[in-house]
Amino acid sequence: MVVLAGCSTSHTDIAATMRFSDRSDAEIARMIGAAGGNDMFGAEARVNSVADPITPDPCPAIAISGNTGTLTGGCTTHDGIEIQGSAIVTNPIGWTQIDPQYGADTVYELHQLAFAQSGYTQSFDGSFRITDSFSTYDANLTATQLGMSVRSQLYYHCDAGNSTCNLEGSGVELIGIGGAQVSGTFYVNNSGTADFTLVGADTLTAHVAQGCVSWQISGSGRAKTCP
Repeated sequence: MVVLAGCSTSHTDIAATMRFSDRSDAEIARMIGAAGGNDMFGAEARVNSVADPITPDPCPAIAISGNTGTLTGGCTTHDGIEIQGSAIVTNPIGWTQIDPQYGADTVYELHQLAFAQSGYTQSFDGSFRITDSFSTYDANLTATQLGMSVRSQLYYHCDAGNSTCNLEGSGVELIGIGGAQVSGTFYVNNSGTADFTLVGADTLTAHVAQGCVSWQISGSGRAKTCP
């Protein structure tokens, strides 16, 4: 597993209380996914897809003021996706309705934003800021899916070439269960390979390669290996 050297700076108030050895494989997978930024990047992608769809759709309602776009749900798209809640995005990149200020921060504020289709619901509440020309994400976001709510307090920072990104000082919390502090590195230029560590009451180490996630819990015999 990767070891990050140097001084540690915490960007999270999440306490290291999660005992991974007591949790189900599904809960562990949910925490690993959130630690890897799945909720944060998923929220960004979902908002962008309905804010600037390929085929025009009156849902959600979109209001533009300067370089800020506000999306309001309470409706259903042509594709049958029910959208609730709202999102406010400042300086979005790639929206045809807004001329972005390149070099300025992009901020997503999500207010009980939910997408429901075919019995599956995914919701987001919180915010994240994108800085340093999209090389740094700073998030405090709660996402609910598959009946599990996770708060991601992530500081996801990439190097100048965006070839490696690290999560030092981050945290994730399975609401009502416990939290863990997160560190590790993603190797962007190596097919999304990653090594990272979640420290709670015990420690979970995870390795991601070629779409497969393997993990092990220190001090226990529990582990998941890739084929």
